[in-house]
Amino acid sequence: RDDVVALDSEYAGAATANLDECADAARRMREGLDYLSSDPKARRAFQLANRAILLQQVMWRDEPRHAIYDDKTEQVTFPEDVRQPSVTNMPPGKGEWRPFQIGFLLSSIKSAARGDVPDRQLVDLIWFPTGGGKTEAYLGLAAFVMFKRRLDDRADAGVNVLMRYTLRLLTTQQFQRASTLVCAMEFLRRGHETELGDQAFSAGIWLGGETTPNTRKQAVAELRDLLNRPRRRNPFLLGRCPWCGAQFGRIELGDKTSKASRRWGKSRPAISLGYVQENNTVVFKCPDQACDFSDGLPIWVVDEDIYDIRPTLVVGTIDKFAMLAWRPIARALFGLNREGQRLLSPPSLIIQDELHLIAGPLGSLAGLYETVIEDLCTDHRAANPVSPKIVCSTATIRRYKDQVDGLYARKQVSLFPPPELEAGKSFFSRYDEDHPGRVYLGVHAASLGSVQTEWVRVFTSLLQAPMPFSLEERDPWRTMMVFFNSIREMGTAHTLFQSDVPDYEQAIWTRCGTSRENRRYLNASRIFELTGGLDSGEIAGAIATLSVRTTTDKGTPRDVCLASNIIEVGIDIPRLSLMVVAGQPKTTSQYIQVTGRVGRSQDRPALIVTMYSPSKPRDRSHYERFRSYHERLYASVEPTSVTPFSTPVLKRALHAVLVSYARQAGDEEVAKSPYPFPREMVDQFRPLLLSRVDAIDPAEKASVTKVLDRRVREWLKWKRARWERTNPSDDTPLLRTAGEYASEKDKQLSWATQKSMRNVDAECMAEITSAYFLEQVDDDA
Repeated sequence: RDDVVALDSEYAGAATANLDECADAARRMREGLDYLSSDPKARRAFQLANRAILLQQVMWRDEPRHAIYDDKTEQVTFPEDVRQPSVTNMPPGKGEWRPFQIGFLLSSIKSAARGDVPDRQLVDLIWFPTGGGKTEAYLGLAAFVMFKRRLDDRADAGVNVLMRYTLRLLTTQQFQRASTLVCAMEFLRRGHETELGDQAFSAGIWLGGETTPNTRKQAVAELRDLLNRPRRRNPFLLGRCPWCGAQFGRIELGDKTSKASRRWGKSRPAISLGYVQENNTVVFKCPDQACDFSDGLPIWVVDEDIYDIRPTLVVGTIDKFAMLAWRPIARALFGLNREGQRLLSPPSLIIQDELHLIAGPLGSLAGLYETVIEDLCTDHRAANPVSPKIVCSTATIRRYKDQVDGLYARKQVSLFPPPELEAGKSFFSRYDEDHPGRVYLGVHAASLGSVQTEWVRVFTSLLQAPMPFSLEERDPWRTMMVFFNSIREMGTAHTLFQSDVPDYEQAIWTRCGTSRENRRYLNASRIFELTGGLDSGEIAGAIATLSVRTTTDKGTPRDVCLASNIIEVGIDIPRLSLMVVAGQPKTTSQYIQVTGRVGRSQDRPALIVTMYSPSKPRDRSHYERFRSYHERLYASVEPTSVTPFSTPVLKRALHAVLVSYARQAGDEEVAKSPYPFPREMVDQFRPLLLSRVDAIDPAEKASVTKVLDRRVREWLKWKRARWERTNPSDDTPLLRTAGEYASEKDKQLSWATQKSMRNVDAECMAEITSAYFLEQVDDDA
């Protein structure tokens, strides 16, 4: 506090506020320690959570243990033995918390475990740079919460934690990490059934049908296609056992005349490892009999299985919750039975990663749906209803209090770790001045005439520069990642790598007198694209190839990775150190996230070359203030906007939220049919919605009431007997899929309802016709 007195008066207010937040964080950490000291079950849950995180660190593998198929014995073997879950002789960097991680855990465990404390309504926001360990921090909290519920009631084995992400790639990668943690928890439960009950700890991933199977029938068909079609996408996501790392997926049998091929038939020259058809669905079983989970993994990817099993931890994309209006069976995730009655405790912890991405149209829609989601996650059995604990994380955000208020209607937000008096410093973190970090270099070659010429010269120079180094020194710079703002620009660059870049290599060798052994020969087969157009299996394979080092015999590293905004979050490859940014990204937040994909290892500095187009005024502006912009990069992050009760959002989604509440919280009759009108459910929804409007934006209350009244009148007047059309001959239902063709009658008597919070606009297709030939004939006549 003495330092505040010495500051200028204009800074004293901000400094005092920062120190108050630090004092509050210290108070909460002390309360967490006192809670562990006074509550034996909490202390035991904390011990088990630490043990589970430790086992996760021990058992986690970046690469699978590859399988070998013996045709003579028709057996699959694994040359590399299963790693034992031993916590002795931990490798460097394993077996310990980072200071901010244990600090966050201590500050949040009490409010996450108990619903009767004031901090339960407080939203904890982890704000830490990319690669700092945010994921492990909230996974530790999730493990504690799951163990604590079981210790309180061994039979209360429903969904305990909801982890939500925004991007398919990030969701898939984090599911793999969460699966390893859940396996560690299940490994511990099996040794302590008296304490933790006989229900397995499990994890499920809840995604759209284009990524994972939504039905058991679809899962079985997908498995059959995976075996019969070599290039078929893998909808089962896991490419290795999350516990021992054994290879999962399609294994070629080789010669079609082999015994196994003859037995299966020539149309099926492959077998499946890890994915097993059982009881009309597909389950995961580790193919290595030495693994603790060879009898079955507690992992679920099929929606119907998830509704039946109710996994302890459910991972999904936030826009999947739009399906609440269409799938009344999803109420199982919230501990409700078919009659809408409370069967098990609802999810008590909601984790939202990459909070800065829940903004704009997606954030506004998500904020409206939160009205229903939070109520479904609230336990109304107690005298005072217990709402869920909400934890968020991000590396780049501004005006976070406004965003949290718009999304969750909660005024209290705790930023962790809180800032101190100096920018970039907190009690838990300091700038590391002893090791090189990321170096940014700007290129603006206005005299070259075209940005393509600039690209060719920069690409070629960066590819050639590390060649004089040794193999070990060369490895961080061996693979160049190039980020593009558009797929069109990426296509242009791909063409340049196949023609102009190899030609310019010759010019560099001649100019510099490069010896033959120091020449870099670009190989077109080692150039690949990483975009959202790839399916989850292809993305996982592409990321695995980026981890291949120059100094290993596990393959040849890729020369170039051309990437779109899919790499903005979720890519964690410590090997990479070289990135080119082709043009200034649309936002500073995106720029920070994208460039944070390289230089993630302490002993591997990073070079980031940003190329600015001479023809774009915005690029030129960024180049002219390059130094000042990068010195205050985080200060330039744009504020986010969330307006859940704006008129466009209400018109698009209020009816969907109303239907979601009726079908999830109502009885089975309401879930099956919208007729007769469920007056009781609508009357319960109205005060729930309006109280949330009062908390977030009272000025919109009249507008919300007007739109809601209109939807109620439409529902009453139309008297639709079906929620949705299952056959083309069915009468007009109350709901129709947004973006699909609809007749005039359907438009007048049904609601266009999204099945995702993205891609809900109608599309049109161009059709080539020969009609003009006929018109010419008529004209000639």
